[in-house]
Amino acid sequence: MLFGIMQLVSLVAGWAAALYLFGTVFATSAALNLPPNPTPDQVSAALGPLFQSLSYIVPLAGLIQLVGLVILTMAFRAMGKFDRPRFSTPSTLMILMIIGLVISVVGVVPLVNSVPNIISQTANGTASSAYSSVFTSFILEALLVGLGGLLALIGLIGGQILGIWRVGSRYDETLLKLGAVFVIIPLLNIVAPILVIVGANQAKGKVPRGQ
Repeated sequence: MLFGIMQLVSLVAGWAAALYLFGTVFATSAALNLPPNPTPDQVSAALGPLFQSLSYIVPLAGLIQLVGLVILTMAFRAMGKFDRPRFSTPSTLMILMIIGLVISVVGVVPLVNSVPNIISQTANGTASSAYSSVFTSFILEALLVGLGGLLALIGLIGGQILGIWRVGSRYDETLLKLGAVFVIIPLLNIVAPILVIVGANQAKGKVPRGQ
């Protein structure tokens, strides 16, 4: 239930951050009076605040996600004490998802910060060693984010989704099963945390007192 609450908080924060970022881009573009066909330098200057905001928002969103994933991992481990065959794999792969999330956040912050600089230098036809260094760092950071994303995806499917589905199977709760599947379906993922919260609460009611 607590994991579902953290996911809901993360979802609301994500929508709020998206609206803020769009507002920042439009406000900056209006303040700079960008022409109909802006130059790459002008675009770089306009996008600067956007990427700077991302460098603050991404770690915050990652922290909220991390707390939720740690809570879910602890839940699977606790359930594994009396049903190890069912929850051993999900609890293990949740650790992989946590590692992937941390790697992605570590890589994406410098990645977004380097984008405006790359746009500006590319527009000016810069071919200096500094430009090569920035571009090389960008590629390495992109690969790091890709690696983190791959690990997180494996953990998402084999850890979070499989684990929540098995909780639903154990307590015969369809809402938990739907909440597990909806997390990877666009638009439907909005209601996934709510289904997890309600389903977990109903499953809780099926556990005999003292157990």
